[in-house]
Amino acid sequence: LQNGAVLHMSCVVVGDIGGTNARLQFWGPSGCVRRVYRPSSFTGLAPLLQKFLSEDEIANARPSGVVLAICGPIWNEGRSNDPNNVVMADNLRWPPQHTHELEAALGLAPYTMRFLNDFEAIGYSISGMLDPLSSPNVRADNVTTLYEAEPQVGAPVACIGAGTGLGACFLTRSGQGRYVVHPSEAGMTFTFYPRSDLEWRMVQFFREKYGVLLEIERLVSGLGIVDMFHFFASIEPSIPTDDVLAAMAKAHENDAAAVVAQYAQNGHVLCLRAIDFFLEVYARTLATAAMTFLSYGGLYIAGGILPKLRWRWDTPKTLTSQHTNMACNPFLKTYLDQGEKMSEPVARVPLILIDDDDAGLKGCLNNATKT
Repeated sequence: LQNGAVLHMSCVVVGDIGGTNARLQFWGPSGCVRRVYRPSSFTGLAPLLQKFLSEDEIANARPSGVVLAICGPIWNEGRSNDPNNVVMADNLRWPPQHTHELEAALGLAPYTMRFLNDFEAIGYSISGMLDPLSSPNVRADNVTTLYEAEPQVGAPVACIGAGTGLGACFLTRSGQGRYVVHPSEAGMTFTFYPRSDLEWRMVQFFREKYGVLLEIERLVSGLGIVDMFHFFASIEPSIPTDDVLAAMAKAHENDAAAVVAQYAQNGHVLCLRAIDFFLEVYARTLATAAMTFLSYGGLYIAGGILPKLRWRWDTPKTLTSQHTNMACNPFLKTYLDQGEKMSEPVARVPLILIDDDDAGLKGCLNNATKT
């Protein structure tokens, strides 16, 4: 690594295990080896890591450290995880994963491995960005300010983002001036409040499918886009959907949202309504995060969905807190329009987009260098 960031291990494996993709890197004396797999093709982390460690470039290597970002809650001091968004081909979910079992299966020394929540790992890549002494290898790239406001030095920083699920974390500044990362399960809370009769009908549609406990992740995620399409199709049965449904049937389950987005971009009216409503709820959720964390140091948006929908929400100019014509960008207008009491506090929270598929990997590497 560069700029004084030195690994305390001769070689290390870092991984970002999401519901759709598993990205793994092996860092050793000869550099970095990278692979991407489908988690749904494996029954757990043990066969996935065995596959990776058998690749020709790293065969027979035994890492002295493994840091894995994985969706779902982490407990037991980073030694246990419930990967609740990893669904296998037979529609069964991965069972809870425990590092002591994985270390034994892989022939690794005890306490070689630890888990981070997937957004906790992204938080470490943001921490790397905010640390001028960190290595470029641990900083998220391709960062764009969507809404400009003067960040408050020392204030909390937060991150939220939609992909297969909805993740979140927040950061606070320590007495030494560096940022400490805190995991969160904010995506599993119910923070959606319907604002119209149509939205009440949508809530009923979701509850009939998922039950009374309707986490915001059900709406603000790839699966949420697909369900919104099905909702609009159910209330507009006269609009043809056979071609969309056929394309979704051919796609991997986790790629169904991309099918909806593609048809929306091509002008399919129901797909476009689903995308627009998804962006509406996403913007409200960002505002909720800004109010929850009071992240005057910045609210970062991660996850793979928003960059892929740039064609719908982006405009040539970003807004600033002094900008008066908010109507030029409905997405940001929704973010800022939080009523008489809270619009002003939200307007003091900068909104920053991270378009970096490797942000979680970089965060894991940052975490590995600190311990």
